[in-house]
Amino acid sequence: MNKEVLNRAPSNSPITIHQMSNKSYSKFQEEVSLKYGFIGLKLDKLSLTAEVSEEFHSEILSGNFTLYDYFGVVEPNLNRNGELASYKGQFFNDEKENWYIEYTPVASIKMNKRPLKIEFTPSKVSKKNFLIVFHRMFPYMFNIAISTFHLAYDFERDLSALRVNWPKVMYRPIYKGMKLETMDFGAPKGNYHLTAYNKLKERMDSGDMAEIEIYQQYDNLWRIEYKFYNEGNIKKELKNGLPFLAKIPVYIENFKGLEFNNLGVNEKIYLFALRNKPELFAESDKRTVAKYKKLAESISEVNLNVFFQNALDFVEIFNQEPCLINFFEFMNSMLQGDIPKLTIIRGEQYERYDF
Repeated sequence: MNKEVLNRAPSNSPITIHQMSNKSYSKFQEEVSLKYGFIGLKLDKLSLTAEVSEEFHSEILSGNFTLYDYFGVVEPNLNRNGELASYKGQFFNDEKENWYIEYTPVASIKMNKRPLKIEFTPSKVSKKNFLIVFHRMFPYMFNIAISTFHLAYDFERDLSALRVNWPKVMYRPIYKGMKLETMDFGAPKGNYHLTAYNKLKERMDSGDMAEIEIYQQYDNLWRIEYKFYNEGNIKKELKNGLPFLAKIPVYIENFKGLEFNNLGVNEKIYLFALRNKPELFAESDKRTVAKYKKLAESISEVNLNVFFQNALDFVEIFNQEPCLINFFEFMNSMLQGDIPKLTIIRGEQYERYDF
């Protein structure tokens, strides 16, 4: 094996300020389920990039490493000089799980980027396939980075009253009739994106029969999904404990509360505009904007930011034999090219295993 493979890149490993809570998962769940209607936090998407050993390149050319598409085995794409230009496809054949692998050695040199990309959804793959993929891939990989990840917080409550103080007023509400079903925040090509949406409605409309049967048990189910992009930005976020989760105030406004009733008419109008037409504040002076943002926060029913970070101790992955992970421990292991420690959920028992 190439010696470089053994030299994992410590510069990409997160040195986090976040410390794992001493609370048990059951105690944590008991507290937050009553207060927030919280069900669970899932690692919903993960994209890794890496440099690879010469052995990986040779394995593709020799046919010892194969990828698949709808029609079967994918053939390597060679350029006119007979060099391996790219190899893209699914790791497994005839699997419903998405394990997309992309290897672009020629383009990566021109664009100065890592040639290998692995993309999957940790919450929707099996533990068995996770271990198969990374026992096979990690020996080839070094200088690993993370280019994308999504954190999905699920709540058994209607969060259509959720309010997010996103900078630069990047807000896109989506209605179905008169009912708000999705809220999007963030620039399309920015480092961060946040979506809050009616997960129950989305699954009941587009899920298969098995999913519909599962989701029918809920009266309400909303998801708040944080999306992190760009390798350099993610490296900085991981190193500092995901400070972005605390940077943007996320709260549920209590417009029926005593505080709101005591406000003047003009103050109510300004707050309503901030809630429904934030673009109207684009030309307002900073003092006015700051005043009403602070006022909106002061009448909030629940501020979720501290909770968002505390929940990182108990992140769920896998759709079969589900496991709990500490988010930072898991990401650190992936960046080091090591199989993470996994805590298997067995009813009320949580057992730690090293694989």
